[in-house]
Formats: sequence, C-alpha cells, structure tokens
Amino acid sequence: MAIKLRKRKEIFTFYNAEGEKIERETEIRFDPLTGESSRLVYDAGLAVASFDYLEAAEKTKGVNCPFCPENLFKMTPVFPKEISDDGRITKGEAVVFPNLFPYSKHNGVTVISRDHFIQLNEFTPALIKDAFQAAQEYIHKVTLTDSNAKFASINWNYLPLSGGSIIHPHLHIIISDTGTNYQTNIYEKARQFEMETGKEYFTALSETEKSIGERWIADTGMITWLHAFAPKSHNDYVGIFNNAYSLEDIKETDWGHFAKGLETIFSILADQEFSSFNLMMSVDPEEREPIHVRLIPRLAIGPLGTSDINFFQALHQEPLTYKAPEEIAAKARIKFAGLM
Repeated sequence: MAIKLRKRKEIFTFYNAEGEKIERETEIRFDPLTGESSRLVYDAGLAVASFDYLEAAEKTKGVNCPFCPENLFKMTPVFPKEISDDGRITKGEAVVFPNLFPYSKHNGVTVISRDHFIQLNEFTPALIKDAFQAAQEYIHKVTLTDSNAKFASINWNYLPLSGGSIIHPHLHIIISDTGTNYQTNIYEKARQFEMETGKEYFTALSETEKSIGERWIADTGMITWLHAFAPKSHNDYVGIFNNAYSLEDIKETDWGHFAKGLETIFSILADQEFSSFNLMMSVDPEEREPIHVRLIPRLAIGPLGTSDINFFQALHQEPLTYKAPEEIAAKARIKFAGLM
C-alpha cells in the first residue's frame, strides 16, 4: 500500500480528589501526504452552542443586504467584457460578480440564491449545482484571459461562525498566480509522492481508503467521499473527483452528484447540531492531481459560545478533534446509502 497511515498514542496519568488514578488518551495522527499532525482528544461530551440566525436574517435582508434581489444588480460591480458581456455570470438563481475587496488577482463572488437566509438542511441540489457551475464558468473565462493565473479554488463560508460576514449564502472564487499555503504544500508533496510511487496521491488515497473501508463513505458518480485520517476539525469530509483534473472535466451530471453529496453532508452536520462550515474546492495548477474538496464544520462550544479555534490551531497550527473519524464515517455511510 503506497499510502502510509501513521498514528501514535500518548497517555496522561493523574489522580482525582479521592486519590483514584485517571488515565486520558490523546491520539496523534499524521496526514499521509504532508506529515502534519492533528490530535484526537478526550471528549467529555462536546456541547455545541446553539445559534438562531432568524432574527439577524430578518434585520439584514432587503435594503440592508447587497446580495438580495432588489439590490444585487444595483449595488454589485461588474466584470470587464472579456469575462462577461453582461458584466456578470448567471446560472439559475446564482449570480457571479467581482469582489469589491479582493483576496486575490481574480476574486469572484457567487450569490447562491434569491433567498437571504437558507437553513443548512434547506439547500437544494439545484441551488448548489447552479452556484458551482456558475463559479466554474467564471474560472473558465479567467483562464482564457490570464494564462498566469493557475491556482484556482471555490470556497464557501457559511454563516458568521465560519467567517462569513454576510448571511446571504455566497461562494468566493479565487484565481491567482500564487497558491495558498495549503495549495503550495499539498501539490509539492503530491509531486514528491508521484515521484516515489508512480501514482497520483488523491487517486491512491481514494483507492486506499476504499480498500480499508474505515473512513471511506461512498462513491457517487465520479466522486469518492471519505473522512480525513488526520482531520482539521471535528468532522473533515474529503471529496475526490476521480479522473477530473481540470474544472472542464466536471460535467453537469457530476455537479449533480456533488450537489446531492453536499446535501447529505449538510444533513450529517445538522444531526450533530453543527450549523456552520467552511468548504474549499482546489484545482491542481498543473492538472496532475484530481480535483478535491474539503469541508469542515465551524462551531462555538458551551454556554459562553467559546470559539472552536484556540492556541493549538491558531498558533501551533495543529488541528484538534473530539470526533473519531471512523465513527463519523460510519454514520455518514448510512446517510449516503440513501443516494445509491
């Protein structure tokens, strides 16, 4: 097996007030590509803080939201003619336009729907599919006009806990000459893996996890869904678009399978009382690795609404999880079985 899955355990021993010995286990897992570690820690019962965004949504919709239908075409900027004759790209309810405060050389924003607020379990496959296809079209237009912008990603901050500053659901499309730290690291390591094994990393990962079965979730069309071995949060879903090396390789049927998969993952998150997430779809700049997606929940913990990110993630750059990947994958397999 070309993929090496490494983990080690540490035991912390101490005593309670009555002198009884207590042992707590921490499991350190190493990402099979990068070698970066993450920690599966003792879970005394993860208490997810509850947030009701209905009131905030009511206050911010309409005149207070540039993404609502009555404002969208008046308040948002437009692309140059070489990107779109109409200034924007549309697909169903989805509309793509430039980000006023860009993160990159090319930064499109895709408003997903006309509705200002959509609960996690209310997103339909049609809305998801149209939004990602509109983003795909924007990336296609940019690559035709700028041959240096090879690092592309489609990203989603859902609700404020994820860093989303506007409740109205939207995607960010980033296209740059320079990869993010994640992209640079992943694709450099993938090249090393290919040199050593003669295999594409994400193809090997898909095959390995399916053969093991512990973290493999489902295959829907060309997409393999699995849970990361060394997760970046309390869930960490990976979707691998087998045989799709560029966005042009993803057809409408594939987007349909992807949208149904996301709808199912949203249901799994809701079952765990998670209401927010970050998503990233990354494209290999040299089109040598299959396109992959990662999705992690964002949450607040306990009655104080404590952030899910502390010194470990923010400064040590080491993810923590209270959820065992194999247990989450087992629950996810049951949900995905309904798609087959």
